[in-house]
Amino acid sequence: MRLFHDIDLNCFNFHKWLLSRLLGCLAIAILFLTMLTSIPAYAQEEVTDKPVTAVETLPETTDVHYTGKYCPECHEKVPKKGGKKFLKFAGDYTQLCRCHGYTPGTYIHPVNIVPSDEKKKVIPKDLPLEDGKLTCLTCHDISMQCEGKDRLKVLNKRFLRGAPFAKRTDLCFRCHDERKYKMLDPHNQLTKNGDIVVEKCLYCHVEKPDEKHARFKDVKLVGNLEVLCQRCHGERDHPANADHLRKPSAMTLKVMKQGEKQFNIVLPLDNGKITCVTCHNPHEKGVIPAARKGAKGADEKYRLRLPGRMCMACHQKWINI
Repeated sequence: MRLFHDIDLNCFNFHKWLLSRLLGCLAIAILFLTMLTSIPAYAQEEVTDKPVTAVETLPETTDVHYTGKYCPECHEKVPKKGGKKFLKFAGDYTQLCRCHGYTPGTYIHPVNIVPSDEKKKVIPKDLPLEDGKLTCLTCHDISMQCEGKDRLKVLNKRFLRGAPFAKRTDLCFRCHDERKYKMLDPHNQLTKNGDIVVEKCLYCHVEKPDEKHARFKDVKLVGNLEVLCQRCHGERDHPANADHLRKPSAMTLKVMKQGEKQFNIVLPLDNGKITCVTCHNPHEKGVIPAARKGAKGADEKYRLRLPGRMCMACHQKWINI
């Protein structure tokens, strides 16, 4: 009897295993078909939301992309496919894309420039120039996000031409020679003898700060701090999926000040706004004298100024310790 029981049990386990595999394959097939059908849907589906006709009071924090509602932000009137664009600002994309900033510190790549004849030879045809100039449209297919397609937003959030890419630099190396771009680690800032490598300081600073006395408000940076960090690190999800890169509330700011005193650290703000270096120390251990508060976290994992308790520096009033 035990023998037959074992046979029945084995058959049951086999069928259970087979069913789980079939369900897994079915789930993958459904996901693949969903992604596949979303692409042609972009060209075929109609926008159901009516375009916004007045955007004078539109908050700067509003994401106008992939909504299909904010045509007047860029167009004098709603264009038709294949017709005139009716762009504002005479088609100047630095003005049209003004939400992203148009200073050297906020652009990941220069725009409105005429590439050299040598460079033009290696620029792919599907990365178009505007009147011979490199513009935002060279790398971004802006028309892709003009309709409210959430599925496309998931597949290609930045509406990059040729996306998706395995790495974000894959787009860059369509025009640039990868062999000529070796990764520089700006955090290795000391020689073997312990001397500061000034060239590394200039990656972020206009001039080398006085590491013994300078405070954050005294240093001069070459550009937007977040852009400087994202040159290498890119965007990352932070705890609770929250957007930390913003101005803290009065209550949070008060807790931060208390945290600085309690934990003997600094939590520098960039013009009153939380930024990457608020929580992360970008300097190598030994650059800032160990006795200074600004030296904390230099040799810790993720360079956290308060390793293992970073959240407590700002949120200790709400954390159940």
